Amino acid sequence: MQFGIFDHVERSDRPLATQYDERLEFVAAADAAGFYAYHVAEHHCTPLNMVPVPGVYLGAVARLTKRLRLGPLVYLLPLYSPLRLLEEICILDQLSHGRLDVGVGRGVSPFELNYHKVDHGESRDIFSDAYDCVLEGLTHDSFSFKGKYFTYGETPMPRRPYQQPHPPLWSACGSDETAR
Repeated sequence: MQFGIFDHVERSDRPLATQYDERLEFVAAADAAGFYAYHVAEHHCTPLNMVPVPGVYLGAVARLTKRLRLGPLVYLLPLYSPLRLLEEICILDQLSHGRLDVGVGRGVSPFELNYHKVDHGESRDIFSDAYDCVLEGLTHDSFSFKGKYFTYGETPMPRRPYQQPHPPLWSACGSDETAR
């Protein structure tokens, strides 16, 4: 049996820098204790999560740990440029020496999406378009993509994931329709 940690890094009464330092110490201790994985949520404009940019945080986690699998649960794809996210995934997978798991989702909160001017009613379609684009970019040295929301001409991908063909992909599902 393997044990992992799913973390929201919720707001506390301590200064945020102190909270980050303490949480990173906690994750390093989990790694030393033999935990299998550490995944962090992505939420925006809420005290439920103080890590709205999981890639930055996970870069620090990657450098402080040696065995722990790590990853976002989940990258909210409607909020990302697929190309920018592709590059981030490749960097994190390299920094972690292939310990990255990539969780993706469309976002559970219409309020959080709205802060970013993303219509929750369109988020499933935006998610699908972004996911197809990210998968194309992760599996090719260069790619082009034409979708409803994202279009890229021939685009070089000089950064490649450490894990081939790409890190394990996880998907968050809140409905039967999303699961399909």
